[in-house]
Amino acid sequence: MTIDRNRIYNMDCLDGIRDMLRGGVRVDCVITDPPYLINYQTHRRQDKDHKFCKAIQNDDNPQLIIDLVPLLYDVMKDNTPLYMFCGSDKVDFFKQEVEKCFTVKNLIVWDKGNHTAGDLGAQYGKRYEFIIYANKGRAPFQPDMPRLEDIWHFPKVAGKEQIHQNQKPTNLLSQIINQHTKEGDLILDPFAGSCSTAVAAYRLKRDYIGFEIDPVEYAAGTKWLDAVRSQMSIFDFM
Repeated sequence: MTIDRNRIYNMDCLDGIRDMLRGGVRVDCVITDPPYLINYQTHRRQDKDHKFCKAIQNDDNPQLIIDLVPLLYDVMKDNTPLYMFCGSDKVDFFKQEVEKCFTVKNLIVWDKGNHTAGDLGAQYGKRYEFIIYANKGRAPFQPDMPRLEDIWHFPKVAGKEQIHQNQKPTNLLSQIINQHTKEGDLILDPFAGSCSTAVAAYRLKRDYIGFEIDPVEYAAGTKWLDAVRSQMSIFDFM
């Protein structure tokens, strides 16, 4: 199957990346938000603002990450960055797998501003996630970008703006994209979900490729992406 730029595909990312490799497609940056391997089951009430709350596919499948990491390495150009989100529960596993192929440069702490519920009577509320920043070779920052610290403060997406239970803020993703890439570069998101990475890339005039295995999430994410593209096309025309 031919994988084209600026499209989101409703398919398994492992199959999609193999198709990219067969077609000679290589990317300038990978931003990936894989299942956190915690067998996620939300207890949030499902109301009109949170109809999306449900179990996450492959959230009990560590083999997915074991198979994914070397494919990411192969599909990336030399001297390019990988950013992988993960939770505190399995961060050691994710870091260990990434280090088999990449050089880990930082373990970034994303402060989400609000803590999760968890065990209210015997556990502190978690308000952070990790982002593993790693390089294939050495991926320098863009020369006009500042050197950031390794704790990032971005409020999590919530309420009516949220179309996926683990949706990442586009301003956080934009920071990553600006730090390493230039206009026209190609960004891969193997777990597209809400399509936030594609939205951030499109707004910054970068190309993107994304994969999403869940047809419901795919439909919701691509609907939002299409709306953003249409809105920006109108502004360009004006």
